[in-house]
Amino acid sequence: MADDLTQTTEEEPKVDEPGTLSLTQSELDSMLDKRVSKALETAKGKWEEETQAKISKAEELAKMSAAQRKEAEEQQRSAELEKREKELNLREYRYEAKHQLEEQGLSEKFVDMVLSEDAETTKNNINSLKAEFDKSIEAAVNERLKGSTPSAGGKTDTKSDISSALGL
Repeated sequence: MADDLTQTTEEEPKVDEPGTLSLTQSELDSMLDKRVSKALETAKGKWEEETQAKISKAEELAKMSAAQRKEAEEQQRSAELEKREKELNLREYRYEAKHQLEEQGLSEKFVDMVLSEDAETTKNNINSLKAEFDKSIEAAVNERLKGSTPSAGGKTDTKSDISSALGL
């Protein structure tokens, strides 16, 4: 690892071997500073956005009367509860979908394909997937089994076959 970042006195990056890049310490420091600065700017921007949103919400609440403030806070709590309930229901649907897929003999990797907002639609999606999956498997099996079919019940003259084989 130390061989990859050897110190040289040249200003340009030097390529010794394919896949190996040699940098001076100042070049390495410069690259690291740029990346750290960019990461800090991004984090600072996000933090400022969040702070500004909180400040504007607090200003809105300050302008409201006590009854309006209470109603706004109640609506916020209600929205948060609905969001949590939706997430919980989705987790339950995911668990149930995995169980149903397993019962149908399908991989649980299909869960994201069949999952929906309610249990009935998820169940219908699983049944549709199973039906199409079975059709595809049956078509593939039939395709592989295609070929010349042997004659069934065809009479052969074994006496003449034996005679010809013996040269008689």
